[in-house]
Amino acid sequence: MEDRRQNIINAAKQLFSEKGYAATGLREIAEKAGVSLGNIYNYFKNKEEIFCSIFTPDEIGATLKDSLEHLAGDFPLNIADLLLSMKKTVDANIDLYRLYYIDLIEFGGKNTNAMFEYFLSLGRSVFRNFLDRKIADGKLRDFDYDFLAKQFLVSMISFFSSMHTIPAMKVENYSDEEISRIIADVLLRGIVKE
Repeated sequence: MEDRRQNIINAAKQLFSEKGYAATGLREIAEKAGVSLGNIYNYFKNKEEIFCSIFTPDEIGATLKDSLEHLAGDFPLNIADLLLSMKKTVDANIDLYRLYYIDLIEFGGKNTNAMFEYFLSLGRSVFRNFLDRKIADGKLRDFDYDFLAKQFLVSMISFFSSMHTIPAMKVENYSDEEISRIIADVLLRGIVKE
């Protein structure tokens, strides 16, 4: 039974990612999942419930778990490693990350907001003491890191997922490692020569 539910989720994720939410019908999801339309209603009450079960903080969090472990390392000096891990995560789960745009348009960002609240709360609870120690040691500037975390999450997820969706955003002349190092260098040192 769990296999059928997962088949429905996998089919819906791919179809939503490729066609959008509005253009994907339940009958099409059922066909792709290899189940009857009636079978979908054994697991989900409607298409929105399918979408909301796919694009959740837990699902996104599970994909980013390894990336976030870099924050416990030599952060922020290892930010290039964090960025590389995030890029590879988005690349490997692009069907899931494309749903970010669909959620913003179709649901007013309801699920995206829950996702960011989850990550910001996690950051506050897990990494706040770590950042405070680095500030006290003089290794980091005293800064509004909640603001920085919001900007960082949105910009990196948007940038990395846009590379798959918007042709002009593709960066083919740099490897993933080079992209991560360039962004890290700008974040750590800025663009102005001193």
